[in-house]
Amino acid sequence: MPVLTPEKKPAPAKRAARGQLALAAGFFALLLGPGLLWLGLHSRCDTTNYENRTLTPFPGKSVPVSDWPSAFESWLGDNAPFRNSFLSLKAGADLLTGSLDSDSVLQGKDGWLFLKDVSDSRSISDYQGLTAYTEEEIRAMAETLTALNEALTARGSKLVILFAPAKEGVYAAQMPDSIPVVSRPTRVEALTQALSATGVPVVFPLETLRTASETRQVYYKYDTHWNDPGAWLAAQQVFAALGLPFETALPEVVADPGETAPKDLANLCGRWNWCTDDLYYKVNAPAARLTEGSRESELTRYQGDGSGTLLLARDSFGAALGPRLAEDFGTALVLHTNQLTVENLLAEQPTVPEAVVLEVGERFSDNLQRRMEILLDWASQLA
Repeated sequence: MPVLTPEKKPAPAKRAARGQLALAAGFFALLLGPGLLWLGLHSRCDTTNYENRTLTPFPGKSVPVSDWPSAFESWLGDNAPFRNSFLSLKAGADLLTGSLDSDSVLQGKDGWLFLKDVSDSRSISDYQGLTAYTEEEIRAMAETLTALNEALTARGSKLVILFAPAKEGVYAAQMPDSIPVVSRPTRVEALTQALSATGVPVVFPLETLRTASETRQVYYKYDTHWNDPGAWLAAQQVFAALGLPFETALPEVVADPGETAPKDLANLCGRWNWCTDDLYYKVNAPAARLTEGSRESELTRYQGDGSGTLLLARDSFGAALGPRLAEDFGTALVLHTNQLTVENLLAEQPTVPEAVVLEVGERFSDNLQRRMEILLDWASQLA
């Protein structure tokens, strides 16, 4: 009868080695698998850059060795395979749970989104009243504003400063209860009062827009900017400051099904596929005709049904404001701050316009001083 010998079992050391090998293989599969799949599927995947920024490039030779790991991590975070799909999936899960995990975007009531204190923004701190300009900063801005106004007035031009209110203040009713107002006035409210003492018209239409928001939508739900009704109301305030005819009541407002409401905030937090219920509202009123550039171009020209000439120096809020403000002028040059240089001004606006409007978003108010200095340099060189 054959003798059965017991099956030999692997030594504990061999079993441990096999387990470690399997673990390592699984780790590398998870690490390399998405990349290999991406090579074959990326042409059919969503690779759009929805964020209003340049994605991190691959770290080159110029990056010091000590900084290379963090630079590579930043690149990988911005360029990982299936990044948009995973971000959108996570955003959908956040919506289901009623939460929002984002360093840039704050979730308000009824689904409204707001910008946090990131990058060039201190919107939340401004809204709470936690920021303020020093007396020296206010004095410097008042002195530059006075000099600019004198230079333009001597050449037959009228100047108006327009602060575009941040969405947080206009839609304070939609702000979460966890973000309390600490003090008032805000730094731009205080700055408006101080600069108005120079005699130069300074427009900050916060209350007008806040009142209008009770019956009409004047800012986009998932974007930082005012919509066409909001821009129309701001334009009327500027007309009043310039001594031109203006209206106080919004005309008929209609939704334009051919346009999509912008959603920079939704894009920042991965909700570009989910925040689709906002509408693109338009005011049923005449608007200036675009004669150069496109609606979002940094240099545009308009022809209106009024008379005289206008220079509008703007930031992102001025894109919607431009055609509404230009309607009461014969011609208008609208120049984004990215193109606001003395050289560009002398080339594109070599003569003094009847009106100069400097529009500054509330969260960009730190840039006011520099923009006024550029305009002063330009005006001083005109005949």
